[in-house]
Amino acid sequence: MPITIRHPDNFNTPVQQPVTQSAIRVHPAFITALAIGLFWVLFHPHPSSAGQGRPWHEVRNWGYQLQGLRLDELRASPFDLLVIDYSRDGSESRRFTKEEISTIKRGGGKGRLVLSYLSIGEAENYRYYWKESWLRKRPSWLGGENPDWEGNYKVRYWDPRWRRIVFDFLDKILEAGFDGVYLDIIDAYEYFEERGRSSAAEEMKQLIREIAHYARVVRGDKDFGIFPQNGHELLDDPEYLSVITGVGREETYFGYEKDDRRTPAEVTAQIESFLQVAQRAGKLVLNVDYTTNPRLVAQSYDLASRQGYAQYCATRELDRLTQQPWFQAPAR
Repeated sequence: MPITIRHPDNFNTPVQQPVTQSAIRVHPAFITALAIGLFWVLFHPHPSSAGQGRPWHEVRNWGYQLQGLRLDELRASPFDLLVIDYSRDGSESRRFTKEEISTIKRGGGKGRLVLSYLSIGEAENYRYYWKESWLRKRPSWLGGENPDWEGNYKVRYWDPRWRRIVFDFLDKILEAGFDGVYLDIIDAYEYFEERGRSSAAEEMKQLIREIAHYARVVRGDKDFGIFPQNGHELLDDPEYLSVITGVGREETYFGYEKDDRRTPAEVTAQIESFLQVAQRAGKLVLNVDYTTNPRLVAQSYDLASRQGYAQYCATRELDRLTQQPWFQAPAR
């Protein structure tokens, strides 16, 4: 099925026109328009604030689950923020409705923020957009399979054909009422830099800037959250930093190449130095360590709390909401 969206390169921010003195008159038509406007604001809140559980800066903890999603468990969980897939099993037929996302947002006591996972650096063969014919006659933008994740394929993310898929997917996320996106495989630029594409990092930043512009300006959700996962070296760019709401990071302390494995001290120090740049700019840091060993989880939380990160510990499969030091996970 053809994908029809406006190409991101053509998105333009509306220009605000100055209000002149002659335009401000107390006229019956103005009173009527004002009344209609007030009614609309009161009963049709802006999508950026309608149902947003809490301000981003109030997030103190988070949960991260991509497989085995159950609506009742998501509703009952105590997290300030959840990162989930847009669908119960990744398929289009089982995608969450706007009403269901709204009920998840209302959970967690004071309400919560909900981000949708979106991979922009790899294609996934279980998504609605996947065509089996691509493996017989591979599009030029589709690369090889990720040896660590079966069914995930590298993409040349600067290619307009892949970008159309990304923005079509983003439309589905916006329509479901998510508060933002959690963008994965940001560090794909490293893969292409190693293969000689010197513009790879800038092209990844440009794609993220366009995602933010599309959601906030074109679609009008001005508070839509943008959370890239990993690719922490990009945080040195002030323009890129100004666009994102926060940053997700894996394995800062545990899970380095394998669950429960301590991340080398020099790697941790480098990651922390970049995350400090984000924090100084007022960005929310979401860290996930891959360990469920109680002793290591306690260490992980201690280290993350010293840095002021919102912390979560889980298995790499992210197939359930795991028990954290401060709560008991819902029983299955």
